[in-house]
Amino acid sequence: MSDQRYSDQQLKQALTFIEIFDKAGEIDCGGCGYKTCREFAAAMLDGVARPTMCVELTKKVIEKLKKRDRELRETLFFQQELLDSIAVPIFHEDRSGLLAGCNRAFEALISKKLGAVKGRDISRCIDAPDFEAINQQINQSLIRNGGRQVVETRFALSDTSELVIELHKSVLTDRAGDVSGFVSVIFDITERVRHSEELTQARETAELSVSLLQKVPSGFVIVDERLKIREANRAFAAMMGEEIVEIFDSHGLRGADLAKMFSAHSLFTNFIRSGEETYSRDVEWSGKKIKLSLYSIEHGKTTGAILLDLSAPDVRKEEVKLRAEKVIRENLETVQKIANLLGENASRTENALSAVIKLFSEDDK
Repeated sequence: MSDQRYSDQQLKQALTFIEIFDKAGEIDCGGCGYKTCREFAAAMLDGVARPTMCVELTKKVIEKLKKRDRELRETLFFQQELLDSIAVPIFHEDRSGLLAGCNRAFEALISKKLGAVKGRDISRCIDAPDFEAINQQINQSLIRNGGRQVVETRFALSDTSELVIELHKSVLTDRAGDVSGFVSVIFDITERVRHSEELTQARETAELSVSLLQKVPSGFVIVDERLKIREANRAFAAMMGEEIVEIFDSHGLRGADLAKMFSAHSLFTNFIRSGEETYSRDVEWSGKKIKLSLYSIEHGKTTGAILLDLSAPDVRKEEVKLRAEKVIRENLETVQKIANLLGENASRTENALSAVIKLFSEDDK
């Protein structure tokens, strides 16, 4: 037999090329044109047959290819499902900047399906010249330098609203390490930027307000429910005494205990607990008469106070004027009420006298 020209070891090694590794694998189907698998192996060793002539091997290869295709499809499906489950827009382009794929969040952002824009320039997807220019600039930079870049930019949507985004862009490479495309993630930071701008504006307003209050000649202080000072001006420190002024000039009064420097601190505590909006009272302090006006800032937590030294000439004159006006207004209201009552009584008396006169007149007739 022709297969006896070769040893069993040589034939077994040749059979491995058609994926036959034991006796059970030698099915001797004859599909290759030879009676047995060993004859086919000997023919391969002779150089007159090729592994591709084996029908069973072809079937195995086809099954493997089908299996790999199914696995690849499942992998691609899983990857797409994974991308679609991510709430932020993601898209990837080829090296030329043409859209190759995206997730549902990106479709929602541009109000277009992938099928309608796939293979097109990104400018056809996002109608924003600024974004297009920045995207192209980043692509060129990534081609030269690789890696990843993060850029903050703004662009308008078709509904005229403006988005502030953070664009994270990375380069994609093939097996040879050459640039094959780009993947981008878009984070919508519009609300974050708006809040940041509002906080900045509020901070600047607060700093300006505090700066202005520092220049007010009246004492000013803000305390929390524990009577810890949050803010105070130098005029307040001056009212509390020279030692407090030195502390203020050194490092301010923030965090200091009001109860340790102002004997009428119980007025603050009672006011915070009362839930009232405002309260005013004259108090004696260090031989001076001070008008203490309390204002609720945060109910039950924070209150502000203005301390007015009534002994100061200008303050005394203005305060007397204000209080006199208040007394006049209150007395004027009382006088008006009395006048109204007198007017009503006079009217009743006049009506009664008229009736009596009329009766006497009729009797005379």
